[in-house]
Amino acid sequence: MVFRRSSRQDRVRHALSAAVYEGDRRARERVERWWAAGGDDREKVWRGAWFLLSAASFRFGNHERPARVAPVLEFLLEPDPTSAYRPQVRLTACLPQTAADPPSGVYLGDPYVQSIVEAAVGFPHERLRQRLADLLAGTDQPGLLDALEVAVRPYARPGHRFIGTAPAGRDARQDMWLGEQGALLRIVLANPELPRPPADPGDVDLALLAVLKQRPDLLPAFDQGALAARLVEYAGTDLPEDALDLCRRALRGFTSPKAVAVVCDQAVLGNPEAAAAARDAGYRPAWTSGLLLLTRQFDAYREHDPDGRVLQLACALDKPEIREDTVVGLVLALLDTDPPEDVAAAVRRSLRDLGAGTGDSLQDLRRLWMRRGVLARAVKLEPEAVAAVVDAGYLPEDDERALLPLLFLTEQFDRYDREDPDGTKLRAALAERRHPYEHEHFRTVAERNGRDDPWPPYEPPPERYRSGVHVTTWPSSMGGGGHSFGGYP
Repeated sequence: MVFRRSSRQDRVRHALSAAVYEGDRRARERVERWWAAGGDDREKVWRGAWFLLSAASFRFGNHERPARVAPVLEFLLEPDPTSAYRPQVRLTACLPQTAADPPSGVYLGDPYVQSIVEAAVGFPHERLRQRLADLLAGTDQPGLLDALEVAVRPYARPGHRFIGTAPAGRDARQDMWLGEQGALLRIVLANPELPRPPADPGDVDLALLAVLKQRPDLLPAFDQGALAARLVEYAGTDLPEDALDLCRRALRGFTSPKAVAVVCDQAVLGNPEAAAAARDAGYRPAWTSGLLLLTRQFDAYREHDPDGRVLQLACALDKPEIREDTVVGLVLALLDTDPPEDVAAAVRRSLRDLGAGTGDSLQDLRRLWMRRGVLARAVKLEPEAVAAVVDAGYLPEDDERALLPLLFLTEQFDRYDREDPDGTKLRAALAERRHPYEHEHFRTVAERNGRDDPWPPYEPPPERYRSGVHVTTWPSSMGGGGHSFGGYP
């Protein structure tokens, strides 16, 4: 719903329009008197200026009319000694204290603070764009500071790439150094009021400003677990060297158990920055044996887990974020890196000690999921997984169709030949369900053992799928050939 303001508001708008667009001296004098009077008179001029900006589609993509925007911005950038904020201009005298969008559907003339930041990095008129950038670089007006933080947030978040702006392989945040985003970065780095302590500890996006501006004193104000995860990610990017150094020092200086756990989890999962931080800081998480093993701290691992129970200890771990099949994969990958012989022997013992538990406890379920992880890698012919399956006698649970493929691929032919002496059962099982397997693996095992390839031959689809006739219920398919629309040729 759009409400009309009073006729006085309309008169103020007309006078302001005549003053800024037509250079009408008398209209300008009236506008200046209203502004100097303060109170409701100033408010009407302020609203009138934003009405004109809205009418010119200020920062509204290709619809913006810069020639109509510029005179209004020039008016708002004129000095005003009554402003409580730097710089003392009309704009800072009346802007809201927050960058939040005004309620929709009220009336034209609500200031959109975020538009000022957008104009400072992308307005077509260079001189006016630079004036706005200079204003933002030195302002202490809370709404503008809020708007700058809002503008930075998208570049602080993980997992995005901006095609066409950042070179291949560079992190998304490096888009801040290019084009309009480079101007934004220069503004926030220059502003002495940024960064500010976060109003919400969970607003970890703002940690990027603390990192870029070398403010480690602000990092304790953030949620420590979320901060640790973000700093691990930042440490693996090509942020400036001083920013990377701050990230790495912070990762090694956590005292919060939640933050330490995050760093250690990432270390276990193979993140090199987290692994280095955990080693250097001497962190000892709940699953210490896994951390020491997977970060290759072998002397400490021998002392902490002399019996080689690393996977069994993982089964007792209350950490759903570290999946059991992931742990199995990491341990198998470690064995491929030629660790010390005694460590490798301990890990292999642990891989072979994932037998069925005594009940339905969470530990028993995790043993089951780990066994399944070993079995899944055995059918991919990973040597350490194959050896563990054969030595421990692991078999699929409650899935008879998976038994014969497993026996064949792990070369347990004594039992396989008893179960399927002529190979027909395996061929039938693969014809029914091929998707968990790869033909190349069966062919490799068959050639190595002088056996026939059990993979079933390719069967062409039924004739009705190969006729070349495309039948649909769409009207355009009527008429028996050619293209038609709505049933008409």
